Amino acid sequence: MNEMNNELFEKLSRLQWLRHKLHMRDHLEGGPMADTTRGQGRILAILKMQDGISTKDLSYLLGIRISSLNELLAKMEKSGYITREPSEADKRVMLVKLTQKGKNEQQQEWNPDDIFACLSEEEQKAFADYLDRIIAAIEIKIGVEVDDEERDWWTRGGHMGKPSQGPHKPEDE
Repeated sequence: MNEMNNELFEKLSRLQWLRHKLHMRDHLEGGPMADTTRGQGRILAILKMQDGISTKDLSYLLGIRISSLNELLAKMEKSGYITREPSEADKRVMLVKLTQKGKNEQQQEWNPDDIFACLSEEEQKAFADYLDRIIAAIEIKIGVEVDDEERDWWTRGGHMGKPSQGPHKPEDE
């Protein structure tokens, strides 16, 4: 690896590390409910879109085991954000519902504008083109074909579906 490639790789690694640190700082400042991409905050975000969802369906949407989900739900219930009630139609099915506290909880929307504000619009377009070329070269090298659904999943930060397998597709089951 020549000197310039080594320097570029180090800068990309540092950028990735800094993005992670920024994300963790925001998570610490806003609390576990503020971050819509992780844990309790992710559950809260889904319940704000569809309140009164079964634990089985919620587990499927989050791509996590029911036992892991129940741990998170127990914490949220203890903190007063949710309740779990049996379904009217089938008492064996538990429905997760937001309390008033859960409905009122404010969550942060991730805004990438802050990160790229130091670049002009023209520089941002050039940077995006460079990244596209690097990504395409790596995909070709490792033989990965990425469809639009998977690309969208990565663009969202991989926040739904099976984390280790990319976006969830019905044919994966």
